[in-house]
Amino acid sequence: MPAIEIKYEEIFFDPKVQTMCISPSFTCPHYNHSHSCPPSVPYLEQEISNYNKFYLIYSRFNLAEYVEEKKVKHPKRSEQRIKYFFYMNNLYKEDLKEEVEKFVNDLVDEPKEMLLLFDGTCRTCLNDQDKGCTFDSGKPCRYPDKKMISMEAIGIEVIRTVAKLPNRDFEYPSKTYSYRFGLVCIK
Repeated sequence: MPAIEIKYEEIFFDPKVQTMCISPSFTCPHYNHSHSCPPSVPYLEQEISNYNKFYLIYSRFNLAEYVEEKKVKHPKRSEQRIKYFFYMNNLYKEDLKEEVEKFVNDLVDEPKEMLLLFDGTCRTCLNDQDKGCTFDSGKPCRYPDKKMISMEAIGIEVIRTVAKLPNRDFEYPSKTYSYRFGLVCIK
C-alpha cells in the first residue's frame, strides 16, 4: 500500500500556501466557492499538532508511458498538450480517495479521532444527483462527514513536504510518474 509514516516536524506549514489559490496570475475556480477551500477552511497548523500519527498516502500513475502511448496514436500532438489533457481528464479521479479508504480500513486499532486530507477541491458533490457544492447557495455542506479538504487548503506545502521526506521510497519530483498525495492524521 502506498503509505509512509511521517513525523509532524516533517510537514511544512505556511499560511502563504492558502494564498496560492488566488494570485494576480491565477485564481482557482473553487476559491471562495467550496466549503472545503479557502477562505472557508482555516489555517490548521496548531490543530494538526494535536495529532500524534501521520501517514502520507499517495497514488501514482506512469505519465511517461501514457505520453508515449498517446504519441503513437497522435504523433502530431505535443507532449505538453497530452499532459494537459491527462490532467484535465483525471482531475476528479477517485484513485487517491480509494487508497486513503483502503489504508483507513486496514488500520488495526480504531483511532480516537482522525483527520483525512486530500488533494485539490472536494469532489463529494460533483455528481449528477447533487450537481455541485452548496456553498454558493449559502446552504451548509450537505455531507460534512464526507467533506474532502485538501492539504494545501489548510496551509500544508505539499511539494516541499514530499520532496524533503528522508524515508520515501520513490523519486520526487519525477519525470516518469504523476503523484497525488493525501494525509491521514490520527489521535
